[in-house]
This record gives sequence, structure tokens and C-alpha cells, in this order.
Amino acid sequence: MLKVECLRCGDTRDVSARSDDHVDAGECERCEYVGWALVADLTEKIRRVLRERPPERRRLYAA
Repeated sequence: MLKVECLRCGDTRDVSARSDDHVDAGECERCEYVGWALVADLTEKIRRVLRERPPERRRLYAA
């Protein structure tokens, strides 16, 4: 079981998958956004940056 966090509103949910699987958490029930990250991968600094910059103003970077 993995815990993921919505990149728009911060809502969390548990998703049944292994950490090396592609996870489709679907749409956030709270804000309808579809961007998610593992809770363990997010620092407070990253969360603050995401809250301060709306999704439409974020740049995408290749990982």
C-alpha cells in the first residue's frame, strides 16, 4: 500500500500498488486534479512551492 498526495490541494489517499509500479490514483475527490506524488518523496519545501504556484504556471521537467 502506498500513500500519495495530491499536488494541488495536498489531500492524501492510499493506493494499493508496489513502489516500483506505475500508479494511477485517478482524480482527486477534493479538487479534481490528477497530479499525485508519493508522500515520502515530498519535502515541506516542495509542498510550499507547489502551494504557491498554481498548476497552470508550473513547468514540467523530465525526471
